[in-house]
Amino acid sequence: MAKTLGDITQELNEKVLAPAKAEAEEIIRKAKQEAESILTAAKADSEKIKETAKASADKTQKQFQVDMDTAARNFIIMVQEKLETAVVAPVVESQVKNALSDTDFLKRMIEILLTEFVKGGNKEHLIEILLPKQKQAELDSWFVNKFKEKAAESLTVHFTDKISFGFHIGIKGKGSHFNFSTGLIEAFSNFCSPRFRKHFFAGKES
Repeated sequence: MAKTLGDITQELNEKVLAPAKAEAEEIIRKAKQEAESILTAAKADSEKIKETAKASADKTQKQFQVDMDTAARNFIIMVQEKLETAVVAPVVESQVKNALSDTDFLKRMIEILLTEFVKGGNKEHLIEILLPKQKQAELDSWFVNKFKEKAAESLTVHFTDKISFGFHIGIKGKGSHFNFSTGLIEAFSNFCSPRFRKHFFAGKES
């Protein structure tokens, strides 16, 4: 039986066109599905990037704030130190030197300290006092007259160019002395510095 045009058309539709159409639709469906997956992944990556960028920005901002706070504190400390060096130290040094340049005041200090040294159980040791060379004319005879009976055997006095003001006192042979010269300046400076900061940097003192 001869095939008609309708038969041929139906056969082509069933065997060729219909399967091709179904395959094309499947390809399109898979392509759409893949595109959606790619888009979803891209959106997720985008959100992660945004979150990472925000976290990084927040971290950078916090670190910047920490650095600024540290820089501010360091600046305040630097200003304090410079002002203390410019104001406290020179004033203390001037006052201490003026006081220790007063021979009568110096004599009273030495007499009190020698008395305390003897009371402290150092009588059996040889006490050594180091004084400025320029004070020898004023103090040499005073030591002889003042202590010839009290501590003549346990006291030795040296006048030296190594000390410009004040005096050092200690046990001879021990290798160390109490520094009532530059040591007093340092001690009074350390005492005055916190009070200086308290008055001039209220609320900033650590």
